[in-house]
Order: sequence, then C-alpha cells, then structure tokens
Amino acid sequence: MAKVAKLPKVSEPPIARAHRIVTDANVEGWLGGNIHHIVAFIDGLHATQGLTGDIAEIGIHHGRLFFVLAAAARGDESCFAIDLFDHQELNVDSSGQGSKDTFLAHAENLFPELLPRLRLLAGDSMGLTLTYLRERIPTKGIRIFSIDGGHTSIHAINDLIIAQELLLGGGLVLLDDYFGPHWPGVTEGFFKFMSEHNRRLAPLLIFENKLFLTTFSEHSQILGAAEVYLRNLFGEAFDIRWKYTEVCGFRALSFG
Repeated sequence: MAKVAKLPKVSEPPIARAHRIVTDANVEGWLGGNIHHIVAFIDGLHATQGLTGDIAEIGIHHGRLFFVLAAAARGDESCFAIDLFDHQELNVDSSGQGSKDTFLAHAENLFPELLPRLRLLAGDSMGLTLTYLRERIPTKGIRIFSIDGGHTSIHAINDLIIAQELLLGGGLVLLDDYFGPHWPGVTEGFFKFMSEHNRRLAPLLIFENKLFLTTFSEHSQILGAAEVYLRNLFGEAFDIRWKYTEVCGFRALSFG
C-alpha cells in the first residue's frame, strides 16, 4: 500500500492568531474585524525594512486591540500598556472602564509568551512626560502606537503629541473614534493637533472607526504599498469600498 505523504503544517501568523484568540475568548474592547490586516501590513513592511521599535497603546480596557498589536513584537521589542486601570476616579469622560486584574488574567491565560515583554504604566496619560517615557523605552522609539485613552479634545491632543515624539520614521499611529459620533472630542482634538502641534504626522487610512497616521517623509511610499496590499485583500470590492480623499492637505485612503 502506497504511503500517503503528510502535508506540512501551515503555521498561523502571530497577528492573525492573536485576533482569533481575542475573538474566541470574547476579550472586551473595541476592535474592527479587519484591523489586524492593517497591523499585519505595517508589521510586514517594518520587517522588510529592518525597522525595530516597541509597541504601545494608551487606553487598554481589557486588551482586545492591545494583544493584536503586541503580537507584532519580536526580538527585544517591548509592549507598553498605558491605562488608568484601577484609577477610574481620573476617568473624566467614562470612555473606558479597564481592569488591571482582568487584563493581566487575559495575558497570563491567553498570551503567556507576551509576559516577558509586557510593560504596564498605570495612570493618566496627561501625567506622562516624554523624558519619563524615553527612559523606559529599550529601543530607539515606538513603531506601532495606538491611541484609545481619554476621548476629550485635550486628551486627544496630548496623546497625539506623545505619539508624534516617540514614533519612529515609518511607524504607525492608530487614533480611535475618529469622527465617532459619540466622542466628538477626539475629532476636535485631532484637527487642533494638526493645525497647532503637528510637525511630522500625516493621515494615511480611515478604516473601521480609526484614523491611521504615519510619518510625513514615509507617507507617500507607505500609502502606495497600502493600496497594493488592500487591493489584494479586498479584490474587486476595493474600487467600490475604498476611495482617495484628503485630510488636512494629505492624501489618504478612506473605507466606506
């Protein structure tokens, strides 16, 4: 009897695996069904370019997005989880009710491999200084930075300034609730940041309730690569669902 050849096992990409796990485990948080594709795209671009840097998120809740972002970390890269956690008396707009115990339980039970690179910073991002953060970043900066903390205009401006100063060239910023009808302060804060404080960030994509930004010098190159990636991902639906628009003078792709 002829032997049947065994097919090689296809390993699940880490970011896709993290997305599956947080979905199956019903980890609380806010995460569009396709955001992990954007994270995988930018992480692949960074790998090709040899770009190394840490992962950070302001506003963790219970980690639904954070764990997907953290799955992109490799080598000696750290993952910074910045949240009020149990200091909810500082949560002036009730934009999240995160629990440190719940978050850490998810990390220990679902992503134990993450624990050695996990760095918790508990407190209001308004109290963070760039000196304090830079002293704790083991690499040259942050390459993926999610902003999903306080949803007031002041918080949005503050957190975008922090991201701008720590982001590596070609890195990615994810701003949650851009044009979200329940949180107009985020959009107000974004436009104030762009007009009064921005010196190096450029809008890239508008997708699933988030605005993605990258650094100005790398913007054109990354936007072109993003179009190729999204055309392959969405197929014929790309020309129906995506269009080029302009945000604060920058060309960006928008999903609708």
